[in-house]
Amino acid sequence: MMDYREAIRRLESLIDYERTPAAAAAARLWNLDRIAYMLQAVGNPHRGVKFLHIAGTRGKGSTAAVTAYILTSAGYRTGLYTSPHLQSFRERIRIDAQMIPEAELASLVKEVQPIIEQMSESEIGAPSFFDVYTLLGLMHFARNKVDFAILEPGLGGRLDATNVVTPIACAITRIGIDHTEELGNTLAQIAGEKAGIIKPGVPVISSEQPEEAMEVLDRVCRERGCRLEMAPMVEILSADEHGQRLRVSLGDETLDLECPLIGAHQAENLAVAIGLIGLLREQGFSVPGKAIIQGVRSVRWPGRFQIVRRRPYVVLDGAHDETGARALVATMESLFPGRRVILVFGMVRGHDPEAVVSQLSPLADRIFITAASSPRAVDPEALRRIAGGCIRVPVSEAIEEALQEAGEEDVVLIAGSLYIVGEAMTVL
Repeated sequence: MMDYREAIRRLESLIDYERTPAAAAAARLWNLDRIAYMLQAVGNPHRGVKFLHIAGTRGKGSTAAVTAYILTSAGYRTGLYTSPHLQSFRERIRIDAQMIPEAELASLVKEVQPIIEQMSESEIGAPSFFDVYTLLGLMHFARNKVDFAILEPGLGGRLDATNVVTPIACAITRIGIDHTEELGNTLAQIAGEKAGIIKPGVPVISSEQPEEAMEVLDRVCRERGCRLEMAPMVEILSADEHGQRLRVSLGDETLDLECPLIGAHQAENLAVAIGLIGLLREQGFSVPGKAIIQGVRSVRWPGRFQIVRRRPYVVLDGAHDETGARALVATMESLFPGRRVILVFGMVRGHDPEAVVSQLSPLADRIFITAASSPRAVDPEALRRIAGGCIRVPVSEAIEEALQEAGEEDVVLIAGSLYIVGEAMTVL
């Protein structure tokens, strides 16, 4: 009998393109053959599930979480598949906000292990960690008979393992420059990869986009006979350290919402989620306004401007690219104007350190450079040359020293990567 620890050990033995930088560049050369092969081997359970697919550079996880909480509040059994995780592998696969049970994950890994071994010895080749985890998520959702399953691609969209599904609606959150080795160097190239999730005839909701990206989305939707709609406008009525009050119109209905997610960028993500709900309503699914209000009020999405302590304030934010860092700075300046900021900062490869540092460094009065326990971690000395400050590794040491230095009215900001945030959560 395979237990949970053994299941995780087996999964970790697979090649992981989230953590292995040398292999990541080859991802563009991949196709969906491996995930399709595995799904066929277990009877293609995904074909009986209604999917919502959400791609984008920033905010797709938050958008997926808001959508899931709304649908759960409306009485639907709702699956949610996201990445990466912060502390537990099980975070990636949830139903109605509950992580996949350890015993069920272990049972699924035991079931698919012969398929993995067979593939490893065949021409098709061994599947990646993300391939297998996507398989497990789709099996879990199908066997638990979810009404909807919401999928967030791990990277890009066109060649991502999640793109094996045919959704009933798609969403594209804000597109920016990121993961250039895998997705391309221009907004048009990156938008083309994200637009790969768009299927013929399937309606699409989009956040406001840069012109270059919008042109690509518009062209792809016209070519595939899809209706492209923009997310509804959201008015921010008030905002503080506990969340924000928002007003949004959906059809003929105007809703006043209380959202615990902090920052104007989260209002934009929420707008995309509301737009997705509108597409579902058009298809005949009942999602009452009161379910939207309750779902938004109850949403939890850790590691995104999450205030975990006060006196001093300790803020966790996984901002890892220029767009995310800019949003983080805007939120910090809005909520904590004039306060002394101590930054605990680390990054992983695949993003532009200079672009992120250019945003965050002016905000900080003191900087501690650190590194997550990941092979993708950027060398702290390289970051120190860009950002200044001093090096403290591991993350626990950097946090401990930052807290010792902080006064009661200061803010300790831990940012630069969700890997850093996940380790910080364990420490704190």
